[in-house]
Amino acid sequence: MSFTIKSLVLYSHDGEQRVVPFRAHGLNIITGKSKTGKSAIIDIVDYCLGRGSFNIAEGFIRKRVAWFGLHLAKDGDEVFIARDNPGPGATAGSKVFIQRGANGEYPSADTITKNITAGSLKTFVTQFAGISENEHRPETGTREPLSANISHALFLCFQKQGTIASQDQLFHRMNEDFLPQSMKDTLPYFLGAVDETHFQLLAELDTLRKRLRLLEATEAKRLQTIEVSRGRVTRIINEGKRVGLIPSDYQPVDDTVFDYLKGVAETQVEAPSIIPDFGETIETLSGEQATLQRRLSELNQDLRAAKSFLSDQTEFSKEANEQQARLQSMGLYKEDDGDKSVCPICDSKLATPIPAVSELKTSLEKVQLQLAAVHKESPHLQAHIVEIEQQIGAATESLKTVQTELRNAISEDQDARASQNQLIARARFLGKLSDFVEITGPPEGTGDLDEETAEVRKLLAAVQAKLNADETASRLETILNLIGRKMTDYSTKLELEHSGSSLRLDLKKLTVVADTEDGPIPLQRMGSGENWVGYHVLTLLGIHWWLRRKHRPVPGFLIFDQPTQAYYPPDVVEGDLERIGRDSDRRAVQSLFQLMSEACAEIEPNFQLIVLDHAHLRDAWFEDAIVEEWRGENALVPRHWRAL
Repeated sequence: MSFTIKSLVLYSHDGEQRVVPFRAHGLNIITGKSKTGKSAIIDIVDYCLGRGSFNIAEGFIRKRVAWFGLHLAKDGDEVFIARDNPGPGATAGSKVFIQRGANGEYPSADTITKNITAGSLKTFVTQFAGISENEHRPETGTREPLSANISHALFLCFQKQGTIASQDQLFHRMNEDFLPQSMKDTLPYFLGAVDETHFQLLAELDTLRKRLRLLEATEAKRLQTIEVSRGRVTRIINEGKRVGLIPSDYQPVDDTVFDYLKGVAETQVEAPSIIPDFGETIETLSGEQATLQRRLSELNQDLRAAKSFLSDQTEFSKEANEQQARLQSMGLYKEDDGDKSVCPICDSKLATPIPAVSELKTSLEKVQLQLAAVHKESPHLQAHIVEIEQQIGAATESLKTVQTELRNAISEDQDARASQNQLIARARFLGKLSDFVEITGPPEGTGDLDEETAEVRKLLAAVQAKLNADETASRLETILNLIGRKMTDYSTKLELEHSGSSLRLDLKKLTVVADTEDGPIPLQRMGSGENWVGYHVLTLLGIHWWLRRKHRPVPGFLIFDQPTQAYYPPDVVEGDLERIGRDSDRRAVQSLFQLMSEACAEIEPNFQLIVLDHAHLRDAWFEDAIVEEWRGENALVPRHWRAL
C-alpha cells in the first residue's frame, strides 16, 4: 500500500503549533464557513509532497505561518516533512526538513532546519509512495521517454474547487501545458496495465538490441568486402608502391588482394640507417666556420699593419743613410773657431751664416742613432710578419676542413631527412591500410557470428512478444472497463443526468463518457454543475477503488474541495442542509455524502477520503466523520498568530 496523511502541522513565527489530525481510513470531513483556510489544505499538502511552486493564496495564511508540516504514515513507517513559508509574494521556499520514524511529539520550531534539498524531497516521496523505476516510451519517437513520479501520482489525489465543478477538466492540473500528455503517459503504469516486470523487460530489450546492432555491424563489414570499389583498392595499392611497401609490378587480380594487403599491413617499419640530428651538427660547424673567418680577417689586418710599418721603416732608413753620407763630409772641415760667417774650408767670408761644425756633428750622431734603432727592430718585425703568415695559413686550413665537413653534414642531413620522411610516410600508409583492412576485410569466425546473430534475434523476438503493445493495450482496456463498471454502479446512487448509463473513462481525452442509446456523451456535453461534480466524485472514487484493490503506488488519500458548491446558493455561508431551498438539492447533497461514506467503507485496504466543505449534515455517520469544524473563531490558522 501507499501512504496516507496522519496530520497537518503548522508553525507560527513564535513557534506555536497547529495540528489538524486525520483518520487513516475512511471519510474525513473538515466543515466550516468560507475563508477559514479549507481550500489551502490541498496546496499545503501538494507543497509538502515536493511541488516546486508555492501556491497558497496571498493573505492571512502566508503572513502568519512560518513552516508547513505533513505527517505521513505507511505500513508502520512514518515520515514528517516540513517546508518553510517563503512569505508574501514568493513562489517557492528553499528549506526542507525530513524526520523519519514514529515520534511522540512533533519537532519544535527551534529544531526544524534544512536537512535535504527540494529536488531530493521529490525523489524521496516518490520512493516512499512505492513508485519504482519506470519509463514510458512513446511509440512515435517524437517525445522523450517519461518516468512517473509523485507529481504524476498526485493528479489522482486532488480535486480543487475549480476542478471538481468543471465540465472541461476531469483531473488535477490538467489545464497546465504538457501535463495532460504526462497524465496519459503515466496512468497505464499507475493503474497496473504495465508493471515492474514490464520495465525489466524493457531493460533486457535495450541490451539485446544493442548486441544485435553490433553483430549486424560486423556482418556489414563482411559483406562490404564484396561490394568495395575497385578504385579504392587501386588507390591504396598505388600509395603503397609510392612509399616502397608494395612492389611496383604488383597488380590485384581477385579477392586475394585483401589477404595480400593484410600481410602488408603487418609489415614492421625499419628504422632509418642515418638518423638525423635535426641540424645540430650543421649549426655547430657553421659556428666554427664563422669563428675561423673572423680570425682570418683579424690576422690579415695584423699582417697588413706589420708590413706597412716595415715599409715605413725602410723609407726612413733610406733617407737617414743619405743624410748621414752628406754629414760625413764634415771631416773635411777645419777646426771650428766659432765664427759662422767664415767658410770653415776656404776661410772666405759668407754672405749668410752657416751652422757650426759642432751642430753638424750633433745632427750626424742623431741620424746614426736612429739608423741603428731601425736596423735593430727590423729582424723582430720580419719574424712577427712570418708568425702572422703562419697563423693565417693554419686558420685557412682549418677553415677549409670545417667547410668540407659542413658540406658533408648538410648533404647527410638532407639524406637523413629524406629517410625520415619516408619512414613517416610508410607509417602513415600502414595505419591507413590497417583501417582499410579492418573495415573491408572479412572478420574471423564468420560461422560463429551467424549463429550468435540468429540466437540474439530469437531472444529479441521472445522479449518483444512479452512486451506486445496490443497485449498492454488490451490489459489497459480491461482495467478501464472494470473501473467503468464501478463508476456506473456509483452513479445509480446519485440523481444525475444519464445516471445508470454505462460509464467509461476515456484515457485519450481524459474525460468520463456516458454510453447511451443516443450515442456517447462526454462530460463536456453534460449540463448543470450537479452533473459535473457528481461525475468527478464517482470517477475518482472508481479509480481509487481499483488502485487500492491492486495495491498500486498512488498515495492512499483523495481530497475533495467544496463538492456541494453546486447546491448551495451563493448567499448561504453556513452549511446547514436546511438552508438549501429545494428538496431535490437537499437529497442530492445527502446522496453525495452517503456515496462517499459507503465508498470509503468498500475500498480496501486503507483509503482516506478528505472532504473540505461548508456542508454540515445532522446524520450520525456524518457527525462521526467530522475531524474539525471551522466556524466562529475556529479556522486553519489561529486568529491570534501574529503576522510578519
